[in-house]
Amino acid sequence: LRKEMLIASIIITPAALSEVFFVPGYWLPDTLGNPKLSIEDFIFTFAVGGIIAVIYELFMKGKVKHQRLCNCYNGGLFHGLILGIGVIVIFLTYAIFKINFMYAIYIGIIVNIVLISITRPDLIKKVVYSGLLFGVLYFLFFSVFSLFVPGFIKHWNLENLSGIIFVGVPLEEILWAIGTGSLLGPIYEYLLSIKLTERR
Repeated sequence: LRKEMLIASIIITPAALSEVFFVPGYWLPDTLGNPKLSIEDFIFTFAVGGIIAVIYELFMKGKVKHQRLCNCYNGGLFHGLILGIGVIVIFLTYAIFKINFMYAIYIGIIVNIVLISITRPDLIKKVVYSGLLFGVLYFLFFSVFSLFVPGFIKHWNLENLSGIIFVGVPLEEILWAIGTGSLLGPIYEYLLSIKLTERR
């Protein structure tokens, strides 16, 4: 799975640039550099991209394999443009409705998940499982981390959020993990026109 992890991480890492829209409206973290965009953002995004890309395959314990699709799927540029629709929706929603950027992210994620499911229905299973698996993993990691660093929650601008917290984890972070897991889980297969098939 190393190749899939690496390619997915490289594809997703530029998304770290979106951090400039999260600070300080969503949160204000301690960083080694500029809070609006630091090296930690790129490290985190690179790691998350690789983990999400293969978490479903790990869960299936080698029961699935990759197979190139037939010519009925051109993939590549077409699917990249489709994912671009979600990005456009995010920034339009953010600019028009002046809402917290994280909530605009949710809307864009939902749009892209729907588009992926319509154009590649064979990936729906990975969409669902990747979202749930990464959501659980992220929540467990974050909640344990919060036990050791209880003051960490203060970095979130809770006045701009729902204020709902589960075991030290803001509801928005849990929803982000589930949504991001669902969207990025099949990103490798979606962009490179690859199908997941069960091993016999």
